[in-house]
Amino acid sequence: MHKMNQPVLERVIREKEWHNKTFGTDARTTVSKFYSINSRINLDMDNHILAALMQDKTKFLEYGCGNGYYLINISNKIKQGIGIDISELLIEYAKSKLKEYNIKNIDFFVMDAMDTVFGNEEFDIIHGQSILHHLDLKLCLTEIKRILKDDGKSFFVEPLDTNPVIKLYRKLTPNARTPDEQPLRRRDIKLIKNIFPMTDIYFYSFLTLLAVPFRNKKCFAKILAILFFLDKIILHKRSPLKWLAWTCILVLKK
Repeated sequence: MHKMNQPVLERVIREKEWHNKTFGTDARTTVSKFYSINSRINLDMDNHILAALMQDKTKFLEYGCGNGYYLINISNKIKQGIGIDISELLIEYAKSKLKEYNIKNIDFFVMDAMDTVFGNEEFDIIHGQSILHHLDLKLCLTEIKRILKDDGKSFFVEPLDTNPVIKLYRKLTPNARTPDEQPLRRRDIKLIKNIFPMTDIYFYSFLTLLAVPFRNKKCFAKILAILFFLDKIILHKRSPLKWLAWTCILVLKK
């Protein structure tokens, strides 16, 4: 464990308070409609993770586990799972689900993701959904690198701060997010690659945002599929247009 400076400690407290306060509320209703396009991204992420799983061996860490559902859903595909989150209320809820489903190979703990109690090189896979941009990026990446096995992989879905229109929308809806969260900028991507030189990045959600108004229509799935296909071309990692993306998948390797 390392000693954190006062600004980082205050940030942790603010994050904890916000997530405890908003758990079970409609605080994110104004932006939740945009997550209707994420099904294809989540499928890509699942495929990345499933390809890396070793069912009888994998020790899996859910980094910022929230209500615990992701870890619970893959409990039969791993040897051991641990979920950590800063919110006591979310962890309490996750633990109640373990009892409800009688799951024995998973534990949940209240813990600061930037300063965990785990040993060096403890996990085969670390996964997080929109968590890194809530943290001090350098601290959490250093911690992830410490607790990840040398041949392990980390998988994260994170928002980007590189599309000016999306950036403006965030400024207009401040109550939908914590005061300290910072979607990833180009300099943050550079930092990630400095700490994890073997990083792969996949860019998503530019044209697919146009499908949001159709989310309750029968044609939604078809429209989303077409726009997702076009995004695959436009947001290719070698394309300068990739920075128009709203979201990315990070695959971190030492």
